[in-house]
Amino acid sequence: MDKDAIPKGDQPIERRLATILMADVANYSAMMGENEERTVQTLRGHRQIFDELLQVHRGRIFNTAGDSVLAEFPSAVEAVRCATEIQAALHTRNQHLPAEQRMSFRIGINLGDVIVQGGDLLGDGVNVAARIQSITEPGGVCISGSVYDQIQNKLTLQFQQLGEQSFKNIAQPIRTFSISSSDAMALPFVSKRRSRPTWVGVAIAAGVVGLALAGGYALYRNHDASVAEEARRAAEAQQVAQQRQEEQSRAAIETAKREAAMQAELKAAKDALESAAANKKADEERKLAETPTRRATEAAPPKAREGQSKVAAVSPQPTTAAPQPAPAAPAVAAAAPSTLAAALERYDGIYSGQLCNMFVDPEPKTVCWGVAMKVEQGVMLASWMNPKAGQLDSARGRISPQGKIDLTLEGHGPGGNVGHALMMGTISGSDITVSGAWGNGLRVTGKWTRTP
Repeated sequence: MDKDAIPKGDQPIERRLATILMADVANYSAMMGENEERTVQTLRGHRQIFDELLQVHRGRIFNTAGDSVLAEFPSAVEAVRCATEIQAALHTRNQHLPAEQRMSFRIGINLGDVIVQGGDLLGDGVNVAARIQSITEPGGVCISGSVYDQIQNKLTLQFQQLGEQSFKNIAQPIRTFSISSSDAMALPFVSKRRSRPTWVGVAIAAGVVGLALAGGYALYRNHDASVAEEARRAAEAQQVAQQRQEEQSRAAIETAKREAAMQAELKAAKDALESAAANKKADEERKLAETPTRRATEAAPPKAREGQSKVAAVSPQPTTAAPQPAPAAPAVAAAAPSTLAAALERYDGIYSGQLCNMFVDPEPKTVCWGVAMKVEQGVMLASWMNPKAGQLDSARGRISPQGKIDLTLEGHGPGGNVGHALMMGTISGSDITVSGAWGNGLRVTGKWTRTP
């Protein structure tokens, strides 16, 4: 079994000290509500810069959930350098975008003890980074006191003390600082004193001029070849960038279509419940209207009932004003849509877990990777970086009010081809379990637990 497989219950829990970086897009839900395709395209461009700088500073992404990123660094100094460079690069990119497309990250960093679970990290060390990120200004970086103690006097940064902050589910207050890059840069000192030329200096100058003239012809001869090579490389780079942009656009359109289909299914379910509630209300009102007439007929003498039957057979039934329905009936019917919302809302949250491919050829083997799942109003969303393909893989699905799950995975192969897997499962309490298969028949399973 692969080393990233789920640890057995009798194995000891592994812990280590790690620097955790948590990043999240500010106002992401509002941007998606305004224009989903445009928001997904902007996020992909930002994430490309984000991921490249993480690699430069030896950061490792161990979990993602939609617009959120969790990364681990071996050094607090490298984590802070990476965060400040990311914000500077994204600020520059935003300046070249229209105002409605600009996207800002909040970044929080913490140094603390974590629990290792496969490729994922859990515990207060991760939770504190997430809480610090939540109080950060868009485009800013906040760090905990443990990070500040490691980086002070090592980086040219300006710090602002935010004092001790109390966070939900964190036992002790956390010292918190906000940081910003310093724009001060020392310039080298250049002396303006000039000395008088000497004969030795004149001879040296003449020799330098001679060498320059001798090499000038060679440089001129190679100039045309260099210009042609640079033009060829620029054309290739432009073609690659155009192909990548087209692929990202197609992926964004497919993602928007799938999410629109999910929303349509959810609306159809709500409409069906509302229709059922309206029919039930109409039946109850009809029964209440018929009750006085039925009781009067049953109470009449036998001969009178016979006369009423004969009259009813030859003449139309007189109209009887229906009494007002009992107040409890409308309340029950009106509660049906809110009951659906409550049934779906109880599943909302961030779920931590992993997906596993079950190989059987050439030998049985299980390969797992960490995935964070975001659930909101019955819709399941997750994305993660595929290191072999260099692309973002994703998972999208829905949960029914009864806890049934339909989930679709989209993954990239090493050659850039896109594959899909269909999965089904259930949610029980705080645990999600699904299983299914990729298009080539490879089995895949998934397990998640809701984080506190």
